[in-house]
Amino acid sequence: MKRGDADQISNPFYHQSADLLHDDVFTLAGFTMCGPGLGKAVRERFVALAGGLLRKYGPRAFEMPKRAAAIHEAGHVVINSVLGVRTTNVLIDPISRDGKLFWIGYTDAPDLAFLDSPASPVSFDHILRRSRATYAGLAAEMLFAGEDRREGSSLDESTMSQLLAERAASLLGVDAEILWRDNVANWCAIQLHRNRQIHADITDALMSRRRLKGKVLREFCASALAAAEDEKWPDIQDHTSQLFDAGIITDDAEVWA
Repeated sequence: MKRGDADQISNPFYHQSADLLHDDVFTLAGFTMCGPGLGKAVRERFVALAGGLLRKYGPRAFEMPKRAAAIHEAGHVVINSVLGVRTTNVLIDPISRDGKLFWIGYTDAPDLAFLDSPASPVSFDHILRRSRATYAGLAAEMLFAGEDRREGSSLDESTMSQLLAERAASLLGVDAEILWRDNVANWCAIQLHRNRQIHADITDALMSRRRLKGKVLREFCASALAAAEDEKWPDIQDHTSQLFDAGIITDDAEVWA
């Protein structure tokens, strides 16, 4: 995503500004967005959420075990495949902090990159696809990681997915929260559940090899089942649960993160 003229930032998903104030720009999950005051507002929301989780669970909330990292990245691979997006590389790596070992991961899918600008707007379908792909790893953790899931996992991806859903909803004039819940969070859960065997196979391969690419990765991706739009799935993990866990909102508060 590129940068350009500052006079075209009325669309908060326009990425081409060279002269933006720090409060107008933020980067999450590999995306940079801009708009008047947008950076400050998103950072405050993100920091409040992360801080609440840290106070409640301590550093453990952000220390991902190897198995959870593998499950997370396998989720991205599966959903990319369901969406028809080519994954070129997926890996998990150990990192050490304060004498503790935990894991991070990365899934590369170049076709997901886009530039949304007034001159070249991105379609609803493309933005929705990116929202789903961004959320896929966390959805996989919620389904399959059990006690290995960490409460602070991938807050950037969760927030970014919701922001993309807001943009998609604005194009159709529909409710952003409902669109994100039904067409992103629950949709990902349905597709991951249908593809749970291939997801488990990718997870196992990452656990043993730590990196997948080339022919091996292509064969895994080719095994994924196509999307099933007509299936129903219960809301197994309300998208506001992390906010409630962090003590940031209560049952009678605004539920959209």
